[in-house]
Amino acid sequence: MTINVFDSLLDSDGDVIDDEVINDVKDIKLRHLKKDVAGAKLKNVNCAVDKLNCIRQISLPIRGIFDTFSRKLLQKYYMRIMAELPSNINDHEPEIRYATMAAFCYIRSQLITDDLADMLIQLIHKMKTTSESSLTKQILAEVKCVNGKFDILYTLSSTAAAKPGGVIQQEIYPKVSQETLQDLATELHNKGKWYQTKVKTKMRSLYSHAHRKVLLILLDAFVLRTNNPECKPLLNAIEFIKEQKNIDEKYYPDSELVLIKGVIPNEWAPMVVEEKSGNADSKIDRMNYEMAVLEELRKQLRCKSIWIEGAYRFRNPDEDTPKDFDTRPEYYFNMLNLPLDANDYIDPLKEMLDVQLQQLNDTIPSNSKVKILEQDGGKIKLSPSEPQTEPFQLKSLQREINRRWSTINLIDILKEADLRIGFTKQFHTVGSREAINRDELQKRLLLCLYAIGSNTGLKRISAANADASDADLRYIKRRFIQIPTVRAAIADVVNEIIAIRDPRIWGEATIGVACDSTQVSSWDQNLMTEWHTRYRGRGVMIYWHVDRNSACIYSQLKTCSSSEVGAMIQGVLRHSTQMDLKKSYADTHGQSTVGFGFSHLLHFDLLPRLKNLNKQKLYFSSDKYKNKYPNLTPVLKDSIDWDVIKDNYNEVVRYVAALKTGTADADVLIKRFSKDNYNHPVYKALIEIGRVIKTIFLCRYLSSEELRIEIHESLNVVERLNGIMGFIFYGKLGEISTNKKDDQELAVVSLHLLQVCMVYINTLIIQGFCGRTSKSA
Repeated sequence: MTINVFDSLLDSDGDVIDDEVINDVKDIKLRHLKKDVAGAKLKNVNCAVDKLNCIRQISLPIRGIFDTFSRKLLQKYYMRIMAELPSNINDHEPEIRYATMAAFCYIRSQLITDDLADMLIQLIHKMKTTSESSLTKQILAEVKCVNGKFDILYTLSSTAAAKPGGVIQQEIYPKVSQETLQDLATELHNKGKWYQTKVKTKMRSLYSHAHRKVLLILLDAFVLRTNNPECKPLLNAIEFIKEQKNIDEKYYPDSELVLIKGVIPNEWAPMVVEEKSGNADSKIDRMNYEMAVLEELRKQLRCKSIWIEGAYRFRNPDEDTPKDFDTRPEYYFNMLNLPLDANDYIDPLKEMLDVQLQQLNDTIPSNSKVKILEQDGGKIKLSPSEPQTEPFQLKSLQREINRRWSTINLIDILKEADLRIGFTKQFHTVGSREAINRDELQKRLLLCLYAIGSNTGLKRISAANADASDADLRYIKRRFIQIPTVRAAIADVVNEIIAIRDPRIWGEATIGVACDSTQVSSWDQNLMTEWHTRYRGRGVMIYWHVDRNSACIYSQLKTCSSSEVGAMIQGVLRHSTQMDLKKSYADTHGQSTVGFGFSHLLHFDLLPRLKNLNKQKLYFSSDKYKNKYPNLTPVLKDSIDWDVIKDNYNEVVRYVAALKTGTADADVLIKRFSKDNYNHPVYKALIEIGRVIKTIFLCRYLSSEELRIEIHESLNVVERLNGIMGFIFYGKLGEISTNKKDDQELAVVSLHLLQVCMVYINTLIIQGFCGRTSKSA
């Protein structure tokens, strides 16, 4: 296959298309380019951009050729280069060396571009959040300027509301003196345009003294493009900023050259354009203009209205969908089990919506645990269910199992699972051949997986095994253990668990998974590491998909701020096990209106536990039916716009097909179809579909206490799993001590493998014990 790749790099005379490509490959500093950009973060932005430019000059001449190859094939050669030392690469034949290095540069340039784009987005966002946090502290510190100012404001507002026709001297001054009011007015006046102005002033300080240099370096590294004519003025403004970046004046010399219309948001306009009295021309504040443009760029990059040439996640949005969708739509509609005609999709939805609303309207008067209140514009009040009783003889079973098998070493659990299942057969070298004995390889694989999954490290494991040195284990990790192969091993174990489960003990085969995330501490110089407000610490998030019998079906690494909805959908689509997944239980962060739309089109039920249930609203199918549900009137909001769904049905299915086939990641599409892109017709259609499905779910949720208990039970399982994972991942105090994203994700999937091996062995133990008990009885 390598020769086929190389043949594509040759012209008709058999010579390489561009001899400079070969020279660049010869001179490339491989150790430098293989270092993770994510680990560099802010300290070495120049270094990361140098890497990108170095690889670009190699990958640009051959980009058009590699665009026709399967990404999976190119990643194979990329991993081969990543696993080899530079001296080993030089030992290959020239044809193999040049072809694999070209594939490596092609993939590596995409990954570095994506990492730098993430860095740009995070830095712009960080300026605003840091400014807001600083201002909050400042406000709290200045409360004493006028003692009890908030109490005074409350007194004024409550008095004015209670006696709107009263006289100030009679109603206000007896409670708050005129002098106090004058001091308060002076203080607030000195603050000027209060909160937003203060935030933007602080942002200006951060930008000019710290972030500007880095952000402009990143802008210079990107080639920005757009398919949206409305975004072209923004691209022109960015080019203008690049051209004028070295001037020192506070204002641009010629304000007429500065693009304002279609570029600067309304909230930034007063700080960017300083109007002058008389005949003087208005002036454009340079720093504020740059910040306003960058903030708008962040929004457009996230929803891909602006994209980056040479990136993968931030690539041309037209490449996110299957290229042959227009030529054979029947294939994709059949694959998704969706009707070709939009009316055939809409009519059942209308009927289902009407039936569920009518059922809830008829049953809610007799439902003692659910009330619809008219206060605060209508709200839902839900009383909690009674605590469930503990399963019969559960404690007795736990005591007996603990007596018989009080301690089992985790490494023994991993070894026993492999002897029974043979999941290590999934691990093969990234090279062209294997020279190591398979029995020896099996032992070293298990030691490496245990060392990585428990976070103890290869060095400590090698110290306890005289016949496996640290160098041996590092070689095995580098050449044999990759994220896809560990996931394949996990799928083998999960499939075996599903196959051996006794329905008399575990019930019928589960078709649902509970989804939730937990934070793991990690080194703070990694690009993925972020501060989490709820956990009050820096780290990364691990998102789990767990069935109701505690087997973790899928795991993935994510940042603290990335979408849990995208992670939920990704796990449902990519778990690669034999589980027939039809339900996904999630918390509030794992659902959204767009998420409900995607879940229905992908044929699984999204069943969330909503923290803000009291604020939820219901939608009805037509305005003529609004008075049909008198018991639900306080929480009825609006009718569904079926025309939007009908007009954009084919385009919606196009993006659902992209999710199903893996052409686009779920996280990318969730970010693209967000409020920042509210004018996109597909977003509008997904919102309408999501409103229908969410209303149907709320009707079921409020009508059925059994469904509420089912959701809570499932989510409690994944909450308990978080504690178990901390018990397994005990090394280095549970902190991921690497700045490489690939190594972080490898640690997560190895931890996942240890967990499912524990579940497998526990399943055998419990079934064996219960079987013997039933026979003796």
